Amino acid sequence: MMKIMVFVVDDLQIEDLSEVYVKWNEIYLLSRLEKFKESDLENFQKAINDWGDLFIKLFQKISNSHLKFPKLHSWIYHIVDTIREYGAINGYTTETYESLHKTYVKIPYRLSNKKEVEKQIMENVNKKQ
Repeated sequence: MMKIMVFVVDDLQIEDLSEVYVKWNEIYLLSRLEKFKESDLENFQKAINDWGDLFIKLFQKISNSHLKFPKLHSWIYHIVDTIREYGAINGYTTETYESLHKTYVKIPYRLSNKKEVEKQIMENVNKKQ
C-alpha cells in the first residue's frame, strides 16, 4: 500500500506551491511572445493577476518585507503597459546592472568592516577609477 504524504512548509501546502509554479510557467510562456495583439495582452494581464493574487496570498505572511519587491510590482502593474509602449520583452536583460551591482556594491560591502559601510564602499569604488 502506497502512502501519500502532504508536505507543509511554513503553512504552505505543496498543492498551493504547485499551482503558483504552474501559473508562473503560463505567464512566462506568454511573456516570450514576439508580437502581441491586444487580446494577447489582455490574456497576459489576467494570467499575471491570477498568479500575483495567489503568490501574494501564499507568501505575504512569511515575507519579512511584506512582498515589497520592485520587480514584483513592475511585473504585476507595469509589464503590459511596457509591452504596449516598447514591444516584446523577450530581448530585455538585467545582466549588465546585476554585474555592476556585484562589482560596485556586493564585493566592496564584503570587504568593509561593516561600520560606515557606504563611506567604505565609495572609497573602494573611487580607488578603482
